[in-house]
Amino acid sequence: MGLGSNLFQVRDNLMSVPSLPVAHLLRQRLLDALQGGRERLRLLCAPAGFGKTVLLSEFLQRVGSGRVVWLSLDGRQQSLPELAARVAAGLGLTPGHSASPEALLKFFESCEQPIWLALDDLPGEMAKELNDWFDRLLALQSSKLQLLVSCRQRPHWNLPRLKLLGELLELNHKQLAFSRDECEALIEQLAPEAEASWRTELWQQTVGWCAAICLLLSDPVHGGRAGPNGLSWLRQYLEHELLSRLSDDEREVLSGLAHLSRFSAEFCAQLWEEQGGGLLFRRLLQRDVFFLPLDQPDGWYRMRPVVAQALHDRLTAAELNRLRLRACRVLSVVGHLSEAIDQALGAEQHEVAANYMERLRLTWLYSDQHLSRLMSWREQIPPQLLGSTPRLLYLCARGLLFSGRLDESEACLQRLGNFLPQSSAERSARLLALWQAMQGSIEAVRGNAATARQSCRAALSQLGADDWLTILLCHITLARLAMASGETSQAQQLLQEAVELARRKRFQDGEVVLNVERLRLMILQGELPRAQALLQEDMQRVEAGNNWRNPLLGRLLFLQGELHLLGGRLAESEAALLAGLAQVKDFSAPFILHGYLLLAEVAVARGEYEAAQLHLHQAERHMHCGNIDSACYESAITLQAMRILAGQGRWEQVLTMARAMEASLQGPISRLPPAGMPSLAQRNQLLLARAEYEMGNRMQAKQRLVTLLKQCKRYQFALLANEVQQALVNLGFGDGQDELDALQQGLLQSGADSLEGEAGTDDDGEQGDLCAKTLREGYHRDELTPREVSVLRLLAEGMSNQEVSDILFISVNTVKSHAKNINTKLGASRRTQAIIFARAKGILA
Repeated sequence: MGLGSNLFQVRDNLMSVPSLPVAHLLRQRLLDALQGGRERLRLLCAPAGFGKTVLLSEFLQRVGSGRVVWLSLDGRQQSLPELAARVAAGLGLTPGHSASPEALLKFFESCEQPIWLALDDLPGEMAKELNDWFDRLLALQSSKLQLLVSCRQRPHWNLPRLKLLGELLELNHKQLAFSRDECEALIEQLAPEAEASWRTELWQQTVGWCAAICLLLSDPVHGGRAGPNGLSWLRQYLEHELLSRLSDDEREVLSGLAHLSRFSAEFCAQLWEEQGGGLLFRRLLQRDVFFLPLDQPDGWYRMRPVVAQALHDRLTAAELNRLRLRACRVLSVVGHLSEAIDQALGAEQHEVAANYMERLRLTWLYSDQHLSRLMSWREQIPPQLLGSTPRLLYLCARGLLFSGRLDESEACLQRLGNFLPQSSAERSARLLALWQAMQGSIEAVRGNAATARQSCRAALSQLGADDWLTILLCHITLARLAMASGETSQAQQLLQEAVELARRKRFQDGEVVLNVERLRLMILQGELPRAQALLQEDMQRVEAGNNWRNPLLGRLLFLQGELHLLGGRLAESEAALLAGLAQVKDFSAPFILHGYLLLAEVAVARGEYEAAQLHLHQAERHMHCGNIDSACYESAITLQAMRILAGQGRWEQVLTMARAMEASLQGPISRLPPAGMPSLAQRNQLLLARAEYEMGNRMQAKQRLVTLLKQCKRYQFALLANEVQQALVNLGFGDGQDELDALQQGLLQSGADSLEGEAGTDDDGEQGDLCAKTLREGYHRDELTPREVSVLRLLAEGMSNQEVSDILFISVNTVKSHAKNINTKLGASRRTQAIIFARAKGILA
């Protein structure tokens, strides 16, 4: 914004104002902020490249009346007489007495015509007499002066007084930065072919910094990505606009901070003790040089990622090595072990890094991108160091389990035997219990239910209160096994107990991980409103942090995408899933499969089968590149591949694949599906039944569906039970009456109390005949709107019109109007019929 501006003459031929750049983006929200109100001072304070000049220029073009004076100060120091002379010249006053500071004050006080005085790039440090003069200027009672100032450092004026009087409008870098939508609009203007993944990466790297976005987009290559010249332009821009204004010591500190992921004033004071690093940092912070606060409220910051990248090559190898050695010592002392390990490894101090790793708590693995960090460290540290203590081995084993690298995790566990026996029987029993907990979790992922249960229960009998994190692991493992076995009540109890324990230990990241499992169970049981409410709570908690890539948020976004998909909101689902994948970019763990599979399902729902296949290919590639064990993903990808084939009508292939999966799951050793897909076996049965029907085995398909329906109801897999009921009706076995009777018994209860203005009851047989006829004929006149689906879903839960009105913030009359439209569109005469038809059609879960 503002790069390469031209000049044009403003009204009254006074002073020149920069014209708008070619790549200009209208930002109405900021113009509206500047235009509204009675503020006498409009202050734009932000680092270089946040569009301050362009915004002021555009605003002044819209000024209706008055004289406009523009002074470009270029951040250079000005004496009071020098500045007064420039202002007087801009106003067209004669040199001499009229240009003195006192004369200017009298002129502004007596002038009857509005004057717009713009001071662009005000210097950060000004003499006291100059600051005092501005305070007097802004205190003039009858003046019609409007002062517009852009600067990189707040001036030392009496701003609180102006704020109290309502005469100050201040915009900082947060308001001036591009919003995500504005960034997208600029990309569409400069690089419309840019891929979605790079658009997200550009946003995360720049965090809305206008100049960086423009410069990186100035040299796009294939796929819209920034070419090498883009970063070169950015380096030159920083050299001219930032580094040239800093002292040698300030440049040294800033160049060093570009290699650190966190820093504070106290940290800098120890790292650059001789140069007075604390004071230098505070000066840089005061200049607002692209520092972003971290989520902790204790004065720690990080550098805007793209700025750090541009400054990386300013230190020599020797300087960087010395910096890292000092930094790792200081970071370890203040307790930031992750960053200390990174710096130690950067300086090739492997033993130091291993020593710091042993001090990490197991809770560390659950937050931020620490799991990826651990996997990276394992590749850099010699194996003999990682196996030097039981704690290091257990940390690595756990990280490998979470990463889906089961064989490597098991190899770490086996090496724990080298430390047995311990110094006491109690310590030996504890180490054995830790091994059993991990071994049980590994076996659960492999689908070996009996062995997994036995190991986890044995571990729980030996673990003490201090091992609460391993107790949580056992509870999650046993809950997943219970879900897949249809023991949903037991799964719910295990997860509730685990959540309570996590809360008592103030382990918020662990609570979110446990809630992911609870959400999965709620979706399985068809409790979608409860799932949405819990999901919103967790998303608000996770989004409160400032981490720009958060795997926990990625997991939650995948679940949000699934809920949108179940509600038929394909566009919203796709957006949530893509946002989730952006959060886990360059992250390797089995749960990422969830996002790709759901994107494939969205594509299937749209009939875009090639796109669905591409998502499956990307999923499989991600699993391979992460060295993730095939037990974590193979069957899930196979099931989704069958769904794609089914959509294309390739039933013979579906039949072969479904039978093979059935044989695998029901072989000599019964296996459970991978974590995250507890209903995989049942969904395979549904596909198998449909394939049998299409291939001519109608009675076998019917029997399989009836058996599956009974199992789903016994397991309380409500969502899948509805799909099976719909399949029974749609396939038209006999007259479908037996299945419809089961449908009425199971579904009418939830809608019976939501009748409005209906006296008496329906004749059951007549209603059943109408329902059967409607479902067999596929009656569905018009698609329901999203609002109508929301109303119908709440009515199906037994809510009254008033309750629906309160939840959706609409009037009762609007609820009644939606209800009539729903009946008309579904071909129903009563609301209970509409609920049945909607569920059979899959509109309602």
